[in-house]
Amino acid sequence: MMFWLNGVQRSVDEPLLSPLDRGFTLADGLFETMRARGGTVFRLDAHLDRLCGGARLLGIPIPPGLRDHVAAAARTAFTGGYEHASVRLTVTRGPAPPGLAPPPHPAPTVALAIAPLTESGAPRAIVATMASARRNEHALTSGVKTLAYTESVVALSHAKAAGADDAIFLDTAGHVSEATASNLFALIDGTLVTPPLSCGVLPGITRAVVLELAPTLGITVAEREIAEPELAMASEIFLTSSIREIAPLVRIATSAIGTGRPGVVTHKLIESYAALVRDECGA
Repeated sequence: MMFWLNGVQRSVDEPLLSPLDRGFTLADGLFETMRARGGTVFRLDAHLDRLCGGARLLGIPIPPGLRDHVAAAARTAFTGGYEHASVRLTVTRGPAPPGLAPPPHPAPTVALAIAPLTESGAPRAIVATMASARRNEHALTSGVKTLAYTESVVALSHAKAAGADDAIFLDTAGHVSEATASNLFALIDGTLVTPPLSCGVLPGITRAVVLELAPTLGITVAEREIAEPELAMASEIFLTSSIREIAPLVRIATSAIGTGRPGVVTHKLIESYAALVRDECGA
């Protein structure tokens, strides 16, 4: 893994983070997980737009030159042999005295970690359980990619213990929201539907790409509330994220989705998404 802290490349084994950093003590920060191919981060501007939007809400100043820093680091990783890579950017409010109140003049910490990935091949079909907790669509930070992921960590741990790969959250009104770190799409009565942002979902970058691609493939798409029983009616379901990309979901608990195998629409979108990544990343 390659690692940069506040713009300086360092060893991941060096003790560099202040014990008073609010990202460490209070999860007071944001992050983006991106995928790079051939030294280019796919949809980097969209990722940074989302990060900056969250930073404005939290009142964390974003250091200038952040885009150039991430882009240059991705090129460095490619030169070092990382043809495919995960790019994790973390921005915290920085070190501050103990207490909840934000410091009047924060000095943000910027950490960037890049790790090699294997080339995307045929996606592995996955199974999920329903999470026992609910996504709170009324939370102040709903839809913001903060560092506070403990709820997802616990839900995923429970899913793994049950022999599943992921867990699906409902929102407080009982509508389908999202998986632990992925957005959800379901093909219901011939329409590809995904929960709207009002259901507490993260405005995923891959989610946005699927909404962009589907109409070009003749796939009718809609953002609307999905009742939990509708999942059993879906002929196809898949999850999306920057690292997972498009992953077919073939079973929820003991109930198979459709034929229990990845469907035609899912395969079309997987192929189209891969082609778009190759095109935009120049590979």
